Amino acid sequence: MSGKYSALFEPLQLNSKVTLKNRIIKTAQWFIYPEADGSVSDRLVNFYKSLAAGKPGQITVEESICEYPLGASNQPHIRLDEDRFIPGLTRLASAIHEYDIPAIVQITHAGPAHNPAQPGGGQPIAPSSIQPPSEPTQAVARELTNQEIKDLIEKFAQAARRCKDAGFDGVELHCAHYALVNAFLSKRQNKRQDEFGCGSLENRARFPTSILRRMRELCGPDFVLGVRMNGREWGDPLGTTNEEAIAFAKLFEAAGANYIQVSAYGYGAYWMAAFPDYISVMGPPDVKPFTDQINQGALVPDAAMIRKAVHIPVSAVGHLSFEAAEKVVKDGQVDMAAFGRKFMADPSFPEKLKNGLEEDIRPCTSCLHCLHVLFTNQPVECRVNAFLGHEGEMVIGPAEKTKKVMVVGAGPAGMEAARVAALRGHEVTIYDKAGELGGLTPMAAFIKSGSTDEIPPLLAWYERQLKKLKVNIKLGKEVTPELVKKEAPDVVVLATGGKPLEAPITSGKVVTTEELKNKAKTFVRWLGPDAMSALTKVFLPTGKNVVVVGSDLAALETVEFLVNRGKKVTLVDKAEAIGNGVGIPQIIKYPIWLQAVGVPLYLGIKEYKTVDQEGLVIVDKDGQQVTLKCDSVMVVTQFGRNDTLYRALEGIVSERYLIGDAKSTAGLAYIHGAIRDGANVGLEI
Repeated sequence: MSGKYSALFEPLQLNSKVTLKNRIIKTAQWFIYPEADGSVSDRLVNFYKSLAAGKPGQITVEESICEYPLGASNQPHIRLDEDRFIPGLTRLASAIHEYDIPAIVQITHAGPAHNPAQPGGGQPIAPSSIQPPSEPTQAVARELTNQEIKDLIEKFAQAARRCKDAGFDGVELHCAHYALVNAFLSKRQNKRQDEFGCGSLENRARFPTSILRRMRELCGPDFVLGVRMNGREWGDPLGTTNEEAIAFAKLFEAAGANYIQVSAYGYGAYWMAAFPDYISVMGPPDVKPFTDQINQGALVPDAAMIRKAVHIPVSAVGHLSFEAAEKVVKDGQVDMAAFGRKFMADPSFPEKLKNGLEEDIRPCTSCLHCLHVLFTNQPVECRVNAFLGHEGEMVIGPAEKTKKVMVVGAGPAGMEAARVAALRGHEVTIYDKAGELGGLTPMAAFIKSGSTDEIPPLLAWYERQLKKLKVNIKLGKEVTPELVKKEAPDVVVLATGGKPLEAPITSGKVVTTEELKNKAKTFVRWLGPDAMSALTKVFLPTGKNVVVVGSDLAALETVEFLVNRGKKVTLVDKAEAIGNGVGIPQIIKYPIWLQAVGVPLYLGIKEYKTVDQEGLVIVDKDGQQVTLKCDSVMVVTQFGRNDTLYRALEGIVSERYLIGDAKSTAGLAYIHGAIRDGANVGLEI
């Protein structure tokens, strides 16, 4: 194939029976879509079928456990520990093979990451019992006996045999991240002194190489055996080095592996090294050499060193752009490019990329909303793709009756409603009183500029899609009941955003984020978020010392914005803790970052007394009156339900919907809630 991504679409042979049609790999990610007992569900089948329809080179089915319940970090994982699960697995393999895509199952064991609080949970197991555990949320593990290790080797191998019996093309042994196998490989976690211990590289690798050899015995020469491993462990002197990882890779190849996928793990600030963009904004200064490589593929250099040392295909993963993926494959640094979150945002991206339709690929914004949902042990969702995990029930099909649809408000909720309704054949017009599409998201892009939360590509994608679908876009036009009567739509969708609430304090020193937004939006529109962000590093209409009132996500991002512009910031709120609207990854990071940059927190305060010449006077949680000295007080605007127009249209339009922040009575719906509302309404009309 010729073209921009020719290297990604070259075929690749894994063994005598399995040849990939392209070099794009769907990584194994846990989605919590199985049935509660770990069997294959309709939801799981529909999800993987949607991935297969997008035509990647290989689909790696998510982390599936070889032992229950200790093999599970939380519930439910796909279970491979009993033959009774084979019929469901057969159904899953068939769904992927329907599109002629090789199907591989990742086999894992949680080991030290097992949560004992889950149903049926017990004390985690590991090569060694270490204190403190590798991750702050882990319980102290029990050390495995030598015989238990040998029993586990057989459990892994029997799980592979079940996958073969179900019709899968191969399995991938999970030797990375938190998993049990990596605990053997890592000197940071393995303190044993037997043949599976830390005395030599061969001993540390004996557990996974024994598993691979036994898998090969059971499954034969034509069954693909892959390995997912760390290219190194960051953040600890006892962590696996890249040189050690190279040696492990050679041992895996000798034990029968057909391919290697290189990820990463780490400790302390690097505990989420597998998600390079997670570390970027909040990491301490010593992570900069790592984060500087993010856009080019932070994990690629270690993968490339492994590729030089082995004679089997190697793939890289970790926030790869399509351009970076093409380059590293074309240059021979790796053989395949592995993606995870990009498939969540748009499962059909490989086929679109192949057919020159890159502009139609819904972009992943690297927001980590998916990770937040996973951390709550709920089925994974995507901020930008409301259909993820709902492929069976959320189906875009022709409407029974074509209707004239008026969408009021061109934020994410309105744009998604317009897009889905237009795809179903409705005649759609979208209005907004602002002069641009996006609602609050252009301002959010301005505030987040320089971070890895990439909102502008999403806005550009929506604009392209609405134009392609011939949605009539009317900007700078306020919708009134009179206009609705004149246009006479069959349906009105009100996505007008939340109503700004009155600030809890007022004074000459006080400014609200809503006031600043109104002042800045014209400049953002003309200059763009990045240029406007750069300009505010030279001039910002606040004093040097700023008190920010609020503790939700918008408040924390405001603090970050101000600190990055040299302001000395104090955060204050009546809430007892930060966190409303904040994803778990950010909840973990923000307190560490706030402390590192010296932002004082006054939470759970009882009263805002006044603003005087010195600053903001409060009554703190202990009932003491405190003056927070500052030049400016910035109140983060809160929002409430905005249903004035909705109520005014009663009797004018019979079919009307209130969606997104406009219907919310508990703060912002944020982008994920807005897009979900828009998609659901677009399907309902």
